[in-house]
Amino acid sequence: MSDLPAVLFAPVLRAEGWTSIDLQQKNILDALRGRDRSPRVAVLQLPEAVAYFPFGKPAVRDLLYPRLIRRAAAAIGPCVLHVTDHSYGHLCTAHQPGVVNCNDLHHYVEPDLDPGYLRRWKQRVDGMRRADKILAISAHLASEVRDHLGLAADRVAALPGGVDHGEFRPLPLEEASARLPRVAALRADHLLILNIGSNLRRKNLPTLLRAIAVLAQNGGVPVKLLKVGPTLRHGEHESLIQELHLADAIVDLGHCPPPQVAAACRLAHVLSFPSLYEGFGRPTLEAQACALPCVLADSSCMREIGGTGALYHMPTDHEQLAGHLLTAAQDATTRTRLIAAGTANAAAFTWSRYADQLASIYRDVAR
Repeated sequence: MSDLPAVLFAPVLRAEGWTSIDLQQKNILDALRGRDRSPRVAVLQLPEAVAYFPFGKPAVRDLLYPRLIRRAAAAIGPCVLHVTDHSYGHLCTAHQPGVVNCNDLHHYVEPDLDPGYLRRWKQRVDGMRRADKILAISAHLASEVRDHLGLAADRVAALPGGVDHGEFRPLPLEEASARLPRVAALRADHLLILNIGSNLRRKNLPTLLRAIAVLAQNGGVPVKLLKVGPTLRHGEHESLIQELHLADAIVDLGHCPPPQVAAACRLAHVLSFPSLYEGFGRPTLEAQACALPCVLADSSCMREIGGTGALYHMPTDHEQLAGHLLTAAQDATTRTRLIAAGTANAAAFTWSRYADQLASIYRDVAR
């Protein structure tokens, strides 16, 4: 019989629209259930429909959710509470063993919330102090958690996530082309630069757009930006696209499921991830697992996650970024080195390793 405690898994509301967190939660659960000796995991069922009504999300998250946890814990008996995101840190309780995932603290570093919402966000995040262990998704983030929350080193563990190596792998070109035929049609005649993620300010997309303009206008390179995630064609990004005459250079792929993201990684020539701040940077590892060279901003945890399988640029230096993109895409020696180093780097990040370490943490917390 397993000596692992029962676990009450407290996910974020799907109404939040946090695609990467939703996927991370699924990866964690799949990995735990795939172990030879797995804890008994009960996933808290939430009234998702209510969260889509006006004021429904804060009502469920802040008022109803703590009650649901108390009720579920009473029904299960002794268990470890696992809160899956720092923004739900208010769910951690001092009277129940618990862990909480911390995925980033960028609002401490460069807040982009209005003052009232920022204050409420920090109040929820501060609730992490009540957890027995905070699981930071990188060593860099673990250091930030200790600094911003004033916690002892043994309260915070660096526990990086993994890559779904069954999904993210070097696909045959024909298979990738069948998944994204309109991208495949561009590949022979264009330099395809891939970017994956949101359009938040910290993603630093204006620097990438300016780098593409350098390549397109000064270098004479026929270039396309493959954008996975929200469209760039509104607000400040659209204005900059028009200013730089890049209207024909942007290919919006929208929100893609993992099979299509893997296909985009196979068809692109290089990944650009110029983010000013990341807690982890999942797209880097997914690209490396697909044998795609990466060019990353030299910021936050990027070197920790990308290792030697990437080129790094000063975060807002678009000229340097443009040069690195061209080198990674067209210099055969550099490209071969980045692919080999990146593939080896991504191979070290597995969800099975994550699940083994998480199970050990559950056991220690329960004791």
